[in-house]
Amino acid sequence: MSVTEVKISDQSGFTLIELVVVLVVVALLATLSGPSLTALYASTQYQEAVRAVTSAARNARLDARASGAHVDLIVDTTNNRFALTRQAKDLTPDDYQELARELHIEMTYAAEVSPGGGIGAIRFYPSGGSSGGEVMIQRPSGTGARLTIDWLLGEVNQEKF
Repeated sequence: MSVTEVKISDQSGFTLIELVVVLVVVALLATLSGPSLTALYASTQYQEAVRAVTSAARNARLDARASGAHVDLIVDTTNNRFALTRQAKDLTPDDYQELARELHIEMTYAAEVSPGGGIGAIRFYPSGGSSGGEVMIQRPSGTGARLTIDWLLGEVNQEKF
């Protein structure tokens, strides 16, 4: 029978220098990627807000035409939220869809169709028209999108500013 020798190394695991180097590299990566991730998150929130309000306005127009009754796009610029309704006075906080707090929302609307109290409305009529108006969604950097709702045709157009 032959006996084989197995050499056991005294060294196992990582040295302190190796661990420190890995930690420094991880810290550098986290420091460099942190602002990028924050900017990506803010950009995603902005894009989602523009998409959601644009989609809601277009859906309100289609719903008004299909149902034969007016539909209001309600925008609460103070609390960064919006809703679609036929009766603005009956809205509850649960009826609203929230937008990111970091965004600045402004609205131009017809006062006669709005519920008041800092809440604006754009009404879409069964004939296809609307009361007309604009919704501006602005990033903290100052850039943003303007949604223009045509009063004659009720069409929703989006442009960057």
